[in-house]
Amino acid sequence: MQTTALQMKSKMKSHSTVITLIFLFSSIAVAQIADLPPGVVSEFQPKSATDDAYAAGKKAMYAGEWQQALDSFSQVVKAGGAHADEALYWQAVSQNKLGQPRQSLASIAQFKRQFPRSQWSNDIGALELEVNKQLGVAPKPEKEPDCELKLLAVNSLMNSDPDRAVPIIEKLLNNGGNSGQCGGQVLEKALFVLAQSDSQRAHELMMQIATGKLHPELEQKAIHYIGISGKSDDLMQIYKSSTSLDAKRAALHGLGIGGGCRQLLSVSAEEKNPDLVREAIHSMGIAGCKSEIRDLYNRTTNPDLKRDILHSTIISGDTELQQKVATTDPDPKVRADAVKDLGISGGCSQLSGFSGKETDPEVIRAAIHAMGVGGCKEQLRDLYSHTTNADLKRDILHSTIVSGDTELQEKVALSDPDPNLRSDAIKDLGISGGSSATLMKIYQENPSSEARNAAINALFIKGDAHSLIELARKETNPELKKQIVSKLSIMGNREATDYLMEILNKE
Repeated sequence: MQTTALQMKSKMKSHSTVITLIFLFSSIAVAQIADLPPGVVSEFQPKSATDDAYAAGKKAMYAGEWQQALDSFSQVVKAGGAHADEALYWQAVSQNKLGQPRQSLASIAQFKRQFPRSQWSNDIGALELEVNKQLGVAPKPEKEPDCELKLLAVNSLMNSDPDRAVPIIEKLLNNGGNSGQCGGQVLEKALFVLAQSDSQRAHELMMQIATGKLHPELEQKAIHYIGISGKSDDLMQIYKSSTSLDAKRAALHGLGIGGGCRQLLSVSAEEKNPDLVREAIHSMGIAGCKSEIRDLYNRTTNPDLKRDILHSTIISGDTELQQKVATTDPDPKVRADAVKDLGISGGCSQLSGFSGKETDPEVIRAAIHAMGVGGCKEQLRDLYSHTTNADLKRDILHSTIVSGDTELQEKVALSDPDPNLRSDAIKDLGISGGSSATLMKIYQENPSSEARNAAINALFIKGDAHSLIELARKETNPELKKQIVSKLSIMGNREATDYLMEILNKE
């Protein structure tokens, strides 16, 4: 009886817990639904005639059938509901597409009255600008309350009436971009619009900002936009007149963006500040000034500056200069830098056969490493086959780790007559993630303990516990088996742990 009573009490407690949980989850679900944006809950409701009209409007719109789209969206607007604001926007679009701009503006006005906080507000504002432009009505940015739309209006006005647009932008700049409303975000965009103008007043305003005389916080951005506009003479004027290193760097960078090769060469040759010279050289690379970079290199005697010039060829893609320096420069350190840059630039054809002509071992090693960086697999294979020096062969093998040439590694590991090179190739296979089947084959077919240890290490580096366990089960040499088990013991692998437990259980 006591047991039965306890069981009944336990069941009642379980039922109570279930009911409580159901209540809690139901409350949470209701709360979550209440927090959802308008229209989301309706997605889970049965489809209505309004939903069908909305879908039909979208389908017609995508097909370019604007009258049918207008009819469908108008039906959704009249019914109201979750999609009413979007439907009203597309109604206005459809009317404009059908050549009904006045009706479109009426729909836009209705949208603004009914849905002032809709996520489609920016779209409706942009549409209003477009429709007004078709009607020949000039935009009025100063009266537009929304920041993004204000800029759309300014941009439109800049194209149609720049003389009127510039004073509006100037007014925006003078009152902080209407910062009380926009938080100043309009300023940078206004600068970009201003930089595209050919208006004399726009030019004067940009130069005032770019030289720090007006809105110094926007100086760097103004210089950048002048660079995008390709106004190299303005950038040189800023560079020469400014005492700020940051402004000078920005001007040089702008010259790089705008392709001011002639001006950058002039700065590189005449500037006394080494940091600015380096910035000018780097910007020449950005601008792709190949002939100017070559001219500067030929006139330069400073090895450090020569290296800076060489590094700029990586950006400009001038593998011809890299190759010329790599083969003819009397300074082996500069030649080594040139071949490294060739590798980064992917100059495999230029590197081919290079090491056979070079006598300096450091430059040769640099060339081999460059081939690895450049992914020059064919060139490395060719070089390996023609090289008799074991140290160079080892360097070539190590470069295959970078190039990812596991085929050459496998070939050397399986067939090279030098056991030390075979061991190196096996190690490199492990680092490169080479085939486990190849490593297993090497282990099984090679009686050398050195080669087998190398294969064990390679499989360990790969994290291949399964293959190591397979080798351990078949291995009869106690030392090699101990070597395999020691690797498995530190792998932290479930399969490895199970095998170690199996060994313990046997004992």
